[in-house]
Amino acid sequence: MCIRPDRLLPAPRSHTRSPHGRGRLRQQCGLTLVELVVSLVIAGVVISTLWSAWAMLGRSSADPLVARQQLAIAQSLLREIELQPLPGTATAAATPGRTGFASISDYHGLVLNGITDVEGNALPGLQTYSASISVQPLALAGVPSASGWWVQVSVAGPGGSGSGGNLVLGQWRSVR
Repeated sequence: MCIRPDRLLPAPRSHTRSPHGRGRLRQQCGLTLVELVVSLVIAGVVISTLWSAWAMLGRSSADPLVARQQLAIAQSLLREIELQPLPGTATAAATPGRTGFASISDYHGLVLNGITDVEGNALPGLQTYSASISVQPLALAGVPSASGWWVQVSVAGPGGSGSGGNLVLGQWRSVR
C-alpha cells in the first residue's frame, strides 16, 4: 500500500501483475535495489567532491595571511630605506640594529633572519620570516648610475621559500 500525504500526490503510474497471477493490477511503491545503489553512488561522489574542495580551502586558508605579512614586511623595509639619505661621504656608526646606517648603500647585503625593528629588537610573531636587501647603482631614463640606485627587498615566510615562495619588491631611487 502506498502512503500519500493527504492524497495530494497522484498514484504512481507503474503497475505490476499480482503475484497470484490473476488479472488484478497492484501499485509499486518504494525503490528497487538498483535505484537505491545508483542514488547512493551519486550521493557518495557529490559528498567526496565537496569534502575534497573543503579540505583544499582549509589547507590554503593560511597562505593569504603569510603573503600579506610578507608584503607588509617588504613595504616597511623599503620605506625605512627610502627615508635614508643617498650614498655620500657619511659613514655608518657602530650602534645596535640599523640606527647607525648613514645611507641607503649601508643596507646592501643586509640579511635579517627573524624580522627586527630599527634598533635590532625582535618583533613578536615575525621570528620565522627572513628578509634580504640589495642596493645596486642603476642608470635609468637619462639618470646615470652614479645618481640612481635599485633597492630590492626579498622576504621569505615561515618554512622558507617552500610555503608560498619569496616576495620581492623593488624600487628605484635617484638624486632629487
